[in-house]
Amino acid sequence: MKSLLKLFSVVLLVSTGSAVVAKETVMYKKVDKNGKIIFTDKPIPGSTPITVKTDTNVVSTPKPQATRRLPTISPEKNNNQEPFKYEVLAIDEPSHDQAVRANSGDINVIVGMTPNIQPNHSLQLVMDGSPVGQPQTSPYFSLNNVDRGTHQLAVTVIDEDTKKQIQTSETITFHLLRASILNR
Repeated sequence: MKSLLKLFSVVLLVSTGSAVVAKETVMYKKVDKNGKIIFTDKPIPGSTPITVKTDTNVVSTPKPQATRRLPTISPEKNNNQEPFKYEVLAIDEPSHDQAVRANSGDINVIVGMTPNIQPNHSLQLVMDGSPVGQPQTSPYFSLNNVDRGTHQLAVTVIDEDTKKQIQTSETITFHLLRASILNR
């Protein structure tokens, strides 16, 4: 009995150690009849397993169709050089025309950009035509206590040295669904 307990302990220890090293997990993806994509950690009828690497924190953005090479940023300023432009600069979440249910009014906004943000650049979120919060280098924004209704979002890249706007994403529209005070 003791040897069986030791064997079980060794197997448990080895399996736990290999799970930490693997840094992968299995998720399940299903597309319903309306085309809505559902991700879950438990298998559901009609779902397909997907292996997700959990050791990276990367937001996938669509690959651009551009074929020309973008200029690189150099420390010396050259007036004849074309200004730096991001291949991809877009609001990934919420998606355009998405209805977001958030009774608290708290919304997470994810900006997709390629290449990664340059050292002297920052991002300014713009909602309904007005800047929200302070410029930041992270592509993740948290909005709190947003009023219910339809809103527009865009993100602007700002040069920290000159404080000028370098590039602005396309504006997306989202609809915040929030319980009305009248329904209590």
